[in-house]
Amino acid sequence: MNKTSMSVMEMGRSLGLGKTDSYWLIHKEQFETRIVAGKMRVMVESFEKWYANQLHYMKVNGELPGAELLQRTMTIPTMANLLGISEGSAYELIHRLHFRSVKTEYSSQRLLIDKASFYEWLDNQTHYTIIEGKEDFNDRTELSEAQ
Repeated sequence: MNKTSMSVMEMGRSLGLGKTDSYWLIHKEQFETRIVAGKMRVMVESFEKWYANQLHYMKVNGELPGAELLQRTMTIPTMANLLGISEGSAYELIHRLHFRSVKTEYSSQRLLIDKASFYEWLDNQTHYTIIEGKEDFNDRTELSEAQ
């Protein structure tokens, strides 16, 4: 039988957090909690969904965060790498063309580009193309090195 909830301390330990940081994260209301028998419980399903959509916290078991987030977004260095341009040029394109973007939370703030808006733009212009051999470039390697 799979657990549907965990204690705040279990959640904190899974992220390598102490008591204060665990409760701080709980009070950010990023995932669902319930009071059971007078104790706060973190709902595992909502915790896992939150984990898959953030990049700041990493589980102590080594499971990389952001799996869902990186399915629908890409980093600025990735975009630059795909197009064969500098990061500065990539930022200029973003600000000039208004790609849909997501800013990650916490101290590890990163600007991420919505892949759908990037590929829509790419299909509707003729100046830029993806560098041959880079079609399957993966953000995961880049983000693992940055963490």
